[in-house]
Amino acid sequence: MERQLFGKELRRIRKEKKLSQYELADGICSQAMLSSIELGKYLPNVQIIVKLCIRLGLNANQLILNNHYEISPVEKNKEKCEELCNKHDYAELNTFLESKPVLNSIETRLEMQAYYYYLACTQFHLDRDRQESLRSFNLSLAESEKGINSLSLLALMGIATVYAQLGKKESTLYYINKVMFKMKAINYEENLNILFYLKAFAYFNLNMLVDAYTSIEEGIEFITVHNSHYMLGNIFFLASKIAEKAEQENNQRERIQESKMFEKLFNEKIFRYIS
Repeated sequence: MERQLFGKELRRIRKEKKLSQYELADGICSQAMLSSIELGKYLPNVQIIVKLCIRLGLNANQLILNNHYEISPVEKNKEKCEELCNKHDYAELNTFLESKPVLNSIETRLEMQAYYYYLACTQFHLDRDRQESLRSFNLSLAESEKGINSLSLLALMGIATVYAQLGKKESTLYYINKVMFKMKAINYEENLNILFYLKAFAYFNLNMLVDAYTSIEEGIEFITVHNSHYMLGNIFFLASKIAEKAEQENNQRERIQESKMFEKLFNEKIFRYIS
């Protein structure tokens, strides 16, 4: 993992959350060590990275769009949808989306496409069998007008993520490949950063840790090339979870350890003194 990039992103999120170094480090590592991490001088072990990321509110299952999609021309509906998304209040968002005032306010196909996408996301978190989520992701795709847009790609990768959690490898790979091919045809926007995270997360759920790691590296390169930091924190957190799981998977660990990005995540002797 790139030390300077991780440290810079950790510091950015900490300040965004209005946490002091002491508050973030308390019970995890020394404040001096956190300062060194943020300055890019050291990269801690897996356990410390996971704990720091969790304290910063990062979660492998909860993402926030950089730019929200409009579900309605009605301002209060747009604001409510964004508010509930940012709070990860999926139950209330689901109820809100299925209310008649919201449904009756939708005017365009693009708004309907966004509506079904958000509905699918709530169902992904609320329904165990994932079938309703799959249905809504597909309905979102059906509302897409000619061509491809970022919302279509997010829906396709959403389908891949669902199939991964259902253990359907062939279907997962089909949709991942479809997204990565179609992605080449559209201009960059920051919401596209999510695709690499979801791709890695899908592989992670299938226990394809080497592929998950490769997707992490691709995501970091994609994000930094476009001078963005959106999703980097989530990606670093997922990277640490992949490394953590790989410690128990010797056959995959050896291949992942070949990467400079991960070699220090496995080296726990250096920071053994951290309290």
